[in-house]
Amino acid sequence: MVILKDQRKTIEISLPSFKDSKVTLYDGMLFGDWAELDKEKSEIGKGLLSLKLLIKEWNFTDEKGEVLKVTIDNLKLFPMKDLTLMLEKISDFFTKLNTENEKPSKE
Repeated sequence: MVILKDQRKTIEISLPSFKDSKVTLYDGMLFGDWAELDKEKSEIGKGLLSLKLLIKEWNFTDEKGEVLKVTIDNLKLFPMKDLTLMLEKISDFFTKLNTENEKPSKE
């Protein structure tokens, strides 16, 4: 028996604008994520959607202390330096993935 489950690894980062922030990012996308991303036309939209799909969880809350959902509207509330850091991290994932895919196969 082989169990089909999410095999992605995660990393945790802290954002420069928010002391004690914790954002957990997946190290890659699932096929369904790619299909959803492919529908987005603008580069900014692709970036925001990529973040939404690759953020597993975070410790950001509302005024009541309830954890905020990872949504595009909530992502739009971050300063550019924080979005840039997260985008750089996911860009690192894609660069690593492309490098691994370009390695010649051993036949």
